[in-house]
Amino acid sequence: MTGAATYERHTSSRPSSAREAPEAAALREILVPSDLSPASDRAFDHARLLAEQFHSRLVLYHAVEVDDSKSVGDPPQPAREVWRRVELAAHEHMARRVAGLAVGSEIRMERTTSVHEALVAFVRARHADLTVMATHGRGGFAHLVLGSVTETVLHHARTPVLCVREPEHGVALPYRRVLVPTDLSEASRRAFPLAALLARAFDAEVLAVHAVGLRTGATSGVTDVVESRVPSEEAVLAFLQPDFAGVRVAPRVELGSAWDRITETARQDRADVIVMSTHGPDSLTDRVLGSHAERVVRHAPCPVLVV
Repeated sequence: MTGAATYERHTSSRPSSAREAPEAAALREILVPSDLSPASDRAFDHARLLAEQFHSRLVLYHAVEVDDSKSVGDPPQPAREVWRRVELAAHEHMARRVAGLAVGSEIRMERTTSVHEALVAFVRARHADLTVMATHGRGGFAHLVLGSVTETVLHHARTPVLCVREPEHGVALPYRRVLVPTDLSEASRRAFPLAALLARAFDAEVLAVHAVGLRTGATSGVTDVVESRVPSEEAVLAFLQPDFAGVRVAPRVELGSAWDRITETARQDRADVIVMSTHGPDSLTDRVLGSHAERVVRHAPCPVLVV
């Protein structure tokens, strides 16, 4: 249950001198859900980088969870002052984050009995071009993917989501190396426009990774790979070329499980962000849980942008 009565708005206008980026229409608005934690603040740093690069409007959202549904719209007198102070502190925290932004910004707050439901509803209603969320680190990401707010948004938001964790090799902003997995299918192309956008904006190198799974013989137990299934690096480069014209692309063909090869390549080559698509029309239900994409998000050594 949510209540619109507790929404608060804080806006700032974009300076009239700001130049319109050629690709500005691709990321008109970026949404940053925040639980006011240091991890959310790190996610905000990525969102701020992107917003100022593409002249996007930045929207910070925070949901204040309450136990009693009666407290959503009109809390009882004893609780009224408590909630006022909680919401004021949250608003001040986010206001400090947007202070000094060179782009338009907005703060939205909501009192709710379910952060999951409120956030998904807000993301869907807002239609932001990108949602940026924290994952709170590798060790804790299992519970974030399986049954958390982040997992709920991945399942239901139907918009690109940047899952942010601090890279193992340290914070790397702006992005200098973008890893783009591809299985050479049309579905994998869905991630190419955003990946190319980032690469052009930050003059970053694109590392294109195609993984070929190994096959173990039923009787011999010997692991091998069918030679005809292994494309050349030139073929991988040719597949990406229409979307990445003018971008430095380093193709890589790896043997092994896709998620393992993607995460290990990201680790070894110190990728700053992985941009990948999934194989479903509107939900991660059948394409993340138990899939290569879910494992990449869980084990990657850097942020992952799921398109």
